[in-house]
Amino acid sequence: MKITKMQLRKIIKEELHRVLISEADTDVYEGDHDPITVEIPALEALATKKNFDGKKVWFSSGDASAIASTLEDGEPSIEDFNYDTARHAEATTEWKKLDGHLNGWDQEEKEELAKNIRAQIESTEESGYGY
Repeated sequence: MKITKMQLRKIIKEELHRVLISEADTDVYEGDHDPITVEIPALEALATKKNFDGKKVWFSSGDASAIASTLEDGEPSIEDFNYDTARHAEATTEWKKLDGHLNGWDQEEKEELAKNIRAQIESTEESGYGY
């Protein structure tokens, strides 16, 4: 059986799409204890110079918690901000940036990443208790 170049391209494209979607990186790793930071490899492209040491992407516990909330809540509605259009626009911009980066992830994968972020923050807090 012969396949055309167009069919081969379609097969490769579908396979890459399947692999990328089925293997979302929802891992989160412990960072520092003072202040508490966590590593979120899936969000490396969103790193700023402030939270990238050249090797790993570190997010403060506050930033990571905000990311987890955004992942869980989905697109913000104006009602969430008591019709404050400025705050709603800012939240929508952040959500679009995060959602665009995680293009192809379903809600279940986003919620798993959010759960892992919260669990790692808690674990990091507990492991640094003696500091």
